[in-house]
Amino acid sequence: METHAKTISGSIVLALGAVLLAVVGSGVLGDTAPGAPDFVLQNALGLAAVVLLALGLVGVRRVLRDLAGGRLLIWGLVLVWIGLAALAGGHALAIGAEGVQGDAVQTAAVAAIPLTVGAHLIYPGTSLVGIALLRRRRSPIGLGVLLTISLPLLLLGVPLGLAVGPGVLSDVVTWVATEGQLGAAWCAFAIVASLAARDVRRPVNA
Repeated sequence: METHAKTISGSIVLALGAVLLAVVGSGVLGDTAPGAPDFVLQNALGLAAVVLLALGLVGVRRVLRDLAGGRLLIWGLVLVWIGLAALAGGHALAIGAEGVQGDAVQTAAVAAIPLTVGAHLIYPGTSLVGIALLRRRRSPIGLGVLLTISLPLLLLGVPLGLAVGPGVLSDVVTWVATEGQLGAAWCAFAIVASLAARDVRRPVNA
């Protein structure tokens, strides 16, 4: 009973983190450009989203193993955790570097490069988790597909957003290919994990 309660709690936290990640990435809560008045706040919210995602993943780890066990899941989660750590580091660095001047600006910019690259590992990691779900066939096919297309959407959507040119359409396309789809995928998994935990708790009628 306690394990199922933890899974449901983890699902809720994971869903909140996924939604917050998508919302922050959309820019609807404020300007995310460096130097903007909302820059520190937006990065703080982004950091909070990463923390919620991490806590949520810990909470649903049993469901993950049940629905998508195997080496693909392990490698997928390794990449996801590296991506989350790098993303958290990037947000923390952005907050700490706000307002600095001189050589510190260049140092922060250089430090941000590996963090930015590492943060993108969350996309192939999510895709591997999706493939593991599809191979195990214990979860809805749509969920597996939604996670699996994470990396392809990134690789196709970002160049498409750049090709569209500056403007609202470009921003929307890029968001859908990055934080939008990532948030949707893990929010969907959180819902499935919660339902799976409830199904386990439901008594079987004789």
